[in-house]
Amino acid sequence: MDGPLTPEHAQALERLRAGWGRLDGRSVLVTGATRGIGLETAVRLAGLGADVLVHGRGAAALAAVRAASASGARPTLFIADLGSLAGVRRLAAEVARDRPRLDVLVANAGVFAPERRETADGLELTFAVNVVAPILLAAALLPALRAAAPSRVVILSSASHWTGEMRWDDLQLAGPDAYDGLHAYDQSKLAVLMLTLALARRLEGSGVSAVCLDPGDVATGMLASGWPELPGIPIEDGAVTSVYLASAPAVGGISGAYFEDGAAVTPLAAALDVAAQERLWVAVEAVAGPLGAPDPLVPGPPPVPGAPAV
Repeated sequence: MDGPLTPEHAQALERLRAGWGRLDGRSVLVTGATRGIGLETAVRLAGLGADVLVHGRGAAALAAVRAASASGARPTLFIADLGSLAGVRRLAAEVARDRPRLDVLVANAGVFAPERRETADGLELTFAVNVVAPILLAAALLPALRAAAPSRVVILSSASHWTGEMRWDDLQLAGPDAYDGLHAYDQSKLAVLMLTLALARRLEGSGVSAVCLDPGDVATGMLASGWPELPGIPIEDGAVTSVYLASAPAVGGISGAYFEDGAAVTPLAAALDVAAQERLWVAVEAVAGPLGAPDPLVPGPPPVPGAPAV
């Protein structure tokens, strides 16, 4: 086959598209939907009947989703800075006011930062957006997700987690010569995978599932910036696994899993270390505050003494 798709990947995409389910009358929030994978995901979910809440920065994204939406749907645009803790909390509060019942959260937003940058909260940008924001947003939206149960949390990780390594003594890579954009990204995708598994464990029996995925090497500006040697698959193909996990009846009861090409696969062994997951959970709470208030999470395993430096 010509292009970046292998025959195996093309077959996987066709299988996933066949598994999409209808979402008529269901509310779905997609973060990072201004362009790229997020916008394509939002448009596809609208086409499946979902009432899509678009987190992005422009009316063009909302117009694209509205054009794909069914008659009577009420797509809505939400603008929020996910690099800000206050911005994440504000987004959750605005969504919950607008939709007290939320069927699906697709936490798609992410960044790649070649140079180290700090947010207004003093957090390293990659850590703030790729690690803290999706878990804080999911936790803050749990009342709305529980009200719609069975409901789903779908978080984008990446195959980059395979080369990720947790720098426990300096998670935000603040030390001299510690920062490298590729390492920060790889670590962030390993970290959000670990946190998704920890979240799923806390949600057992609640009717809310939590899974994460690799969208593939997608031809976006991010790929061109960080991995210019990779050709990338089309954006419409990069959204397929997200749409599948948000809609397919076959995966509705699956939680605490990582998907590549629509299939649950065993991730890096370090991601499955429960003690490490809990250690990271404590680290995130140290900068973001308790997760899950005002609707407390189901208790997980006790935290490991000695939270890492953040």
